[in-house]
Amino acid sequence: MRLARNCRGFSLLELVVVVIAVALLVGVALNRLLPIIGRAQRAAFLDVQRTLQSSLLLAAAERITRGEAATIPTLADANPMALLLQPPANYLGELPSPAPAELPPASWYFDEQSARLVYRVGRYARFAARGGPADRIELRVAFAYQDRNGNGVFDAAQDRFDGLKLEPVHPYDWPD
Repeated sequence: MRLARNCRGFSLLELVVVVIAVALLVGVALNRLLPIIGRAQRAAFLDVQRTLQSSLLLAAAERITRGEAATIPTLADANPMALLLQPPANYLGELPSPAPAELPPASWYFDEQSARLVYRVGRYARFAARGGPADRIELRVAFAYQDRNGNGVFDAAQDRFDGLKLEPVHPYDWPD
């Protein structure tokens, strides 16, 4: 009988102390992990952006070697994701009139209306838009050439092709 009285459970005070300690540990862990998630999203975005840039230049080089240099400007209006053998898993496709707020964060889509490739920035990212939408990066393909004959139209025989660049429509800051 005496042994049974000595075996008691936790007091309410002990339970509260344990809950507070666990909450503090979870808070510290989240404080350390959330920035890592944001940096991982940024790294994934930059990886896809660089892959698309390379794909654009390869498509232009392929057209030049086939003697189709005059068709290079059409790449500026097309969806650059179509150049990839396999788009990223978070690519939602070509959308005719997207409502960005309804789309999942950390995802890509091509806005057919504006002919822009859009990345919807995920949560936990230290992203700051400067003059554009607060939650996304809009990219366009810029066609660069030197208009040697001055007519304002790319002529493969006379003008010099300087490249294709995937560039942001609006400036933004996304520090590491």
